[in-house]
Amino acid sequence: MTDQLYAPAGQCVPIVTLTSKVLAELRGWAAEELPGSEDQLPLLGAAFCEAIVGPWATAEQLRLPARMVIWTYAFDDYIEREVTELADLDAFLDRCRAVVHTGRRDDGDPLLASLSGWQQALSELPGYPALASLWEEKVDRVLRGHRYDWVVGAERERGNPPDAGVEEYLDHADSITLWMVHLPRWIAYGGDEVPKRLDVLAPALDDSSVAVRLANDLATIERERSEPGQNNVLMYGVSEDWVRTELANRIAAVEQRLAPLVAENFLPAVGLIRLTEWSVGIYVGNDMRDVTGTFQADGGSGA
Repeated sequence: MTDQLYAPAGQCVPIVTLTSKVLAELRGWAAEELPGSEDQLPLLGAAFCEAIVGPWATAEQLRLPARMVIWTYAFDDYIEREVTELADLDAFLDRCRAVVHTGRRDDGDPLLASLSGWQQALSELPGYPALASLWEEKVDRVLRGHRYDWVVGAERERGNPPDAGVEEYLDHADSITLWMVHLPRWIAYGGDEVPKRLDVLAPALDDSSVAVRLANDLATIERERSEPGQNNVLMYGVSEDWVRTELANRIAAVEQRLAPLVAENFLPAVGLIRLTEWSVGIYVGNDMRDVTGTFQADGGSGA
């Protein structure tokens, strides 16, 4: 008899099958849009994540969300590893923002060009108009969070740690990019009811973002203490026990907010629970840069 801690093998087959379909498409896209990235392990992780979070969706419905996961990997690495001047960062973030807000194509580099094509495809989905303003707002917050982390990290490197407390850090937790990878799932396969349930879904995803940010920080602090330009909640005078308590509180808040919708088997709520469980579980005890290595596409922003 199989240990009950493990799912029966037969239950894993649909997930693996869906993962394989998503991965096949994702490899082709990455090879064309982000050259140099197509053989990286994150592609498999992204495809598997999509199948775990939305196992009821089709491979076609998971196509754009999976691409955004890979795009955010490359985006994060570019900002963290390649950008050395604030003016360059601001110019690049402004161009990303312009692509999302205006829909105008920017072929300045592979990151901007791939975002342009992706944004065009997203805007053509039936679910986009009702969530377009929320998408633009949350992308802005993700970009704001990345800028904050970069600026604070640069100041730390110069020996000028911020005066701000942990509350300000958590207010910029959207740098974990969970909104950028999950809102497209609502657009692609969430259904017509999502806009009517945002009063519950949106704050739950906010709590999930903080939870995943904290789980990531716990996993990466040993590496980030010795790396220049880093920003981590444990650099703000709080203990690991405090972080674990706050993490548990945020997970509990997600579950409590979504419980009535989960009881209705409202799939976007179920998916958000699965996303939280998966993302926190992946990060707890795992520094993903050690697991997957640095994700880099050829080129980089020319902004």
